[in-house]
Amino acid sequence: MPIPHKQWQRGHAVDPHYRGDRYWVTDWKARHLYAPPRDHRWLYVNGDYVLVAIASGVIVNILTGY
Repeated sequence: MPIPHKQWQRGHAVDPHYRGDRYWVTDWKARHLYAPPRDHRWLYVNGDYVLVAIASGVIVNILTGY
């Protein structure tokens, strides 16, 4: 499994810059991602998929090279 981009760490919050809708993944099925849990959202940044809690921005999962 690829190593996540160095800026992503589970349990840490993503930079507010990445929380805008520009990075939101709305077509997660087409990208073969699992459905985000309630109140979570997939982000796509620099080739990485990052699952975050919407309210806090805390990273729950990271997929790289996917």
